[in-house]
Amino acid sequence: MQYILAHDFGTSADKASLFTTEGEFIGTKTVSYPTYYSNGSWAEQDPEDWWRAFCESTKALVKDVDASQVLCVSFDGTYPNCLCIGEDRKPLRHAMIWQDQRSYIEAEEISRALPPKYTADRPNGIMGTDRTLNKLLWVKKNEPEVFAKTWKVLPSVQDYIILKMTGNAVCDITTAGSSGMMTVERTEWSDEVLEIAGIPREILPETHKRTDIVGEVPEKYSEECGLAPGTKLVMGTGDSQCMSIGAGMLKPGCGYMNGGTSAGVLVMNEKGGKSGGQTISSGSSLSWLKNVICLHEQEVARQTGQDIYDLIAEEAMKSPIGSNGVMFHPYLAGERAPRNNPRAKGSFVGITLTTTRQDIMRAVIEGIGLNVNVILQGLRNQGYELKRMPIVGGMGKGKITRQIFADIMNVEFVVYEHIDEAATAGVAVLGGIALGLYEDETAVEKFMRPIEIVKPNLENHEQYKKLMPLFEDVYNAQVPVYEKM
Repeated sequence: MQYILAHDFGTSADKASLFTTEGEFIGTKTVSYPTYYSNGSWAEQDPEDWWRAFCESTKALVKDVDASQVLCVSFDGTYPNCLCIGEDRKPLRHAMIWQDQRSYIEAEEISRALPPKYTADRPNGIMGTDRTLNKLLWVKKNEPEVFAKTWKVLPSVQDYIILKMTGNAVCDITTAGSSGMMTVERTEWSDEVLEIAGIPREILPETHKRTDIVGEVPEKYSEECGLAPGTKLVMGTGDSQCMSIGAGMLKPGCGYMNGGTSAGVLVMNEKGGKSGGQTISSGSSLSWLKNVICLHEQEVARQTGQDIYDLIAEEAMKSPIGSNGVMFHPYLAGERAPRNNPRAKGSFVGITLTTTRQDIMRAVIEGIGLNVNVILQGLRNQGYELKRMPIVGGMGKGKITRQIFADIMNVEFVVYEHIDEAATAGVAVLGGIALGLYEDETAVEKFMRPIEIVKPNLENHEQYKKLMPLFEDVYNAQVPVYEKM
């Protein structure tokens, strides 16, 4: 039997999945790594934690199979990040990940300096603070000694894993397209942008197609990572790109909800690109709720073995629709879609002396759903019907949570058998295409099988419709306050 190993480097962990070349799911191993949050909007990770997670998850998955039959390892990863690498191929500092919002001043400055064609698709003509370019400009201004020593800058997690094993600095061209440093067509690095920004072209990595084989596992790292020497390394692409493949977004009009850290709704447009958007802190808001407020549920989960998020959802259901007047806005690290506001802050409003923990719990879940619904309504206003679509990612696993989302959005959700492996299934398909095993991305049908349809409760939806304008009013009222905080 032959296998494909897929690594999905998310915001909080590396999820690795092993599949047979026929699409049979063998197993998954998830290894977490920390994010270092500071100064309100800074978010960094240690690349060596990525490598540790890669080795630990890989070894756990291949220990019971013949490693020589793992034909390739393919990747996806969070992006756009900013990782500065020195000539010795080692990081010069921690990576600023996509969630990092510190470079909003640089984003405004470079957006004003660039010809409008580069920012025409951005709200108010301002490049998003998540872009690699803005982060790199922050390094140039605030850590000039790091910038001066930078040999290469890498925009995605897997770029570092490949660099470590091959010594070569490469990145996927789609990921590069979100760096802020490419041409309008996103086909190559833009000399015009680089000249205006003062970024030398030679520090940028070589771009590749996502199905390119970019190297092999060397003997020196074989024992450490558990893979046989010579195992092919496939470039892969961004995590949202692979999630889209796994969710079956393969033709115009097809869309899905990503229920992960950066939850959102995406749909393939007529040009083959993506419309819609993704948030910054949806899944992170639920994690924050777990870590800060739900200490009791954590203890119950430890004692009983129950899933912590199931326990939270069950408690949340003790509060009625609308959370007894409590409303939560999930902007714990600023916001991308639907706001494009790096200064936004998370908030609870409507708390009274009668507010319960259950009200707080339900408000967080509803706030995430109402926020994603703003993205969905924007797509519907553009003419996309999106009455039924897959839901994938961690938040899609919870029956109660996905029902609340369905009720808010008035959409039927398709649930897959391996709902949490949509991204790694997409990664595996890219690996199979690289090896010549599959003709195109429709091979994902071998990997993902629907098992349930979640239908919205229309009575509940009518109640949520009354909350939607209030959700907008609360956000808009706080915008001037965000500027002062």
